[in-house]
Amino acid sequence: MQLAQHAKAADSTEFIQEIRQALGTFQGHSQMKSQGRTRIGAELVKIYDLENLVVVSDLHGDSNSLFQILSEINYEHFLSKTLNKIVFLGDYIDRGGDSLSIIYAICHLKTTYPDSVILMRGNHEAPAEFPFSPHDYPNRLRDRFGERWREIYRETLSLFRMLTIVTIVRQKLLLVHAGLPTQKTQDAKLAESYTSDTESQLKSKSMLEELLWNDPRDLPVDKPYERSRRGLGRYFGRSVTNEWLQKTGTKVIIRGHEPCRGFKLDHDNKIMTLFSCRNIYPDSAAAYLSLDQGMIDAVEDAMDLSVHVKFLE
Repeated sequence: MQLAQHAKAADSTEFIQEIRQALGTFQGHSQMKSQGRTRIGAELVKIYDLENLVVVSDLHGDSNSLFQILSEINYEHFLSKTLNKIVFLGDYIDRGGDSLSIIYAICHLKTTYPDSVILMRGNHEAPAEFPFSPHDYPNRLRDRFGERWREIYRETLSLFRMLTIVTIVRQKLLLVHAGLPTQKTQDAKLAESYTSDTESQLKSKSMLEELLWNDPRDLPVDKPYERSRRGLGRYFGRSVTNEWLQKTGTKVIIRGHEPCRGFKLDHDNKIMTLFSCRNIYPDSAAAYLSLDQGMIDAVEDAMDLSVHVKFLE
């Protein structure tokens, strides 16, 4: 694939140029109220009209999985149609060996197909806000680009701050990187971030932490959440899931963040965890989701989505 070749061969100037062009695309979209019937903002994207949807989850430096997915969907043809959308759930970098090719590729995709590509933010795209380990992306930059690594890293962090936090598709699917905020049980205004055009609540650091770090768990009915063993975020129970689905008018949450055998279902089939990385977690498998509008409109729970999961060989 030509994109893969360019990503692996790019020098420091070409690499930083791709990042800056993607930044310009995000900055242009953040000033728009809508693009067709796809609302595009800095933190929140609402997709209404579409023909086909592909969802890609955590990649963690596994460029082979990324380029295989792009090849399988014939991405140049797929993304040339503005009503076809591909949503990335975040965690593009760290752990795997080719984070740089993934950053180059997603920036190229966003710049070339701005209305068809939605890049979401994962916890690995928030190292300044929530330091974690391992974060080897800076080392990869240093190894490849030498003294320019700091400049490129600064531009990358600027890009990360522009990434989408929440995506809603046809008022059916609620997409986040990790999990749902538990604060909603104390502050009803947080729901307005999803159900109106107001995005200010998504900028709250505490809310951002939960969206990027939380995980669903089977908790007692009287315990909506508990502290996460990750050290950041919380584990949330069914009551949190049910309340957010009710408040947003959606049917299913799609999220990443946790390695699994391609996908898994939680909370009475109301949450699908998707995972697209296969090289660094020996007990996981890589998969992506491929749907058309009719399939989305027919969804009542995550079990309906499971038949549309595509596994990578």
